[in-house]
Amino acid sequence: MKLGIKKLHENEWQLHIDSAFVHLDRYSLELLYSNLEHLQEMKQGQEGSVLSGLLKLTEKFLELSDAHMQLFLREVKNQNLLILVLILEDEGVKNKVLKNVGGIMSKQLVADMKVTAKPLDADAIDAIKLTLELMFELESVGKIEFVSSNQKFI
Repeated sequence: MKLGIKKLHENEWQLHIDSAFVHLDRYSLELLYSNLEHLQEMKQGQEGSVLSGLLKLTEKFLELSDAHMQLFLREVKNQNLLILVLILEDEGVKNKVLKNVGGIMSKQLVADMKVTAKPLDADAIDAIKLTLELMFELESVGKIEFVSSNQKFI
């Protein structure tokens, strides 16, 4: 079986499987990578889940500058943001969210985290998917930009 991924444009990739071609945006490509990692873990006998794959994608928050993170967080629904901070396992990502959401909202989220029960996996998956879709959508239209530590500009 022939398999390949080719970048076509800034936010467009082509997935080639045998004689089929599928066009993907950046979010779909990241989900594909996450799912492939999940399948590899399962093949090796490790336990994995859709939720853990989505949580791994939240590490992309660390590639946003504080200014871009603040632009992004203004667009996220409060309920989805609460679910996100309740379920986040990476303290670095959680701290970045709480640091950039604003003082009053940060205090409210911390207070809500103390009294809100951990959401069901299905609810958490929906909230995180909506949040990640929004992030990649904002990135694709140029409102925010991911900058990894190995990127260099001339």
